[in-house]
Amino acid sequence: MRALPNGTMLCRVLLGLDRAGASGTLHLEGEGRSATLSFENSLVVGANVDRRVATSQRQLLEGVAQVCEWDGLLLRLVQEPLSTSWWKLREPVPARRLALQLMRAALQGVEASAIRSDLGDAIYHLTEAGDAMLAGAQLRPEETAVVFWLRRGVSAADISSLPGCGLRGYRFAWMLKLLRCAAPKAGGSYPLLLRKRREMRSHASARVLLDLPEGAGGQDARRALRKLVRDLHPDRFGDSVPPALKRASGEIVTALVDAEARIAAGAAK
Repeated sequence: MRALPNGTMLCRVLLGLDRAGASGTLHLEGEGRSATLSFENSLVVGANVDRRVATSQRQLLEGVAQVCEWDGLLLRLVQEPLSTSWWKLREPVPARRLALQLMRAALQGVEASAIRSDLGDAIYHLTEAGDAMLAGAQLRPEETAVVFWLRRGVSAADISSLPGCGLRGYRFAWMLKLLRCAAPKAGGSYPLLLRKRREMRSHASARVLLDLPEGAGGQDARRALRKLVRDLHPDRFGDSVPPALKRASGEIVTALVDAEARIAAGAAK
């Protein structure tokens, strides 16, 4: 599993170099092995992995994918011109394209349960970095579908069931999150949070917590829970809110989940 964290770190660096229009040489070291990636105005123009020169885009991707398996991977950028021309790639590759291809490879085989655990039910949108990475990118159909929904704001829980997305689209959404190209949409409801905190402290019933009428069943509770969590999940309030507010949000979401479980258990009897 080293390929995923190493690949994520490297791809974030590649995206940063791409946005900066950087030139220089990125040195990569790990397990006593070394590699270099050379850049000219954000284009990858040369690669040397364990003294093996890449001359094609395929060799470049295969070589960098091997680097991501190295233990203790270290990166160092040196802003120096490429000293030789004989080992340049036949066709330079935009750094953002290499990042996209590399992350696709690193995410192959990751279980949906692991993705679900990280994405949660928050509402995600495309970030400025995401717009930059996807500019002119050759996307697969399911990736194009996910980008369509991310531009409007979409619940992670709904992505796999949306038209054209499926599991591959769900995996792509996670990839964008790992690269900070998609992020939870800030803007949780403070008035709703305060009301639910008062209800929780006054030991309100499960149906009151979920804003449900008497007689509501398990399916009603599930729909109500998802609707409330979209506005009250800690991720919805962004990173700049006080820690106490985030803790309160987490406690309320836990209480709502418990309320939904109690109603579902009662309906099942």
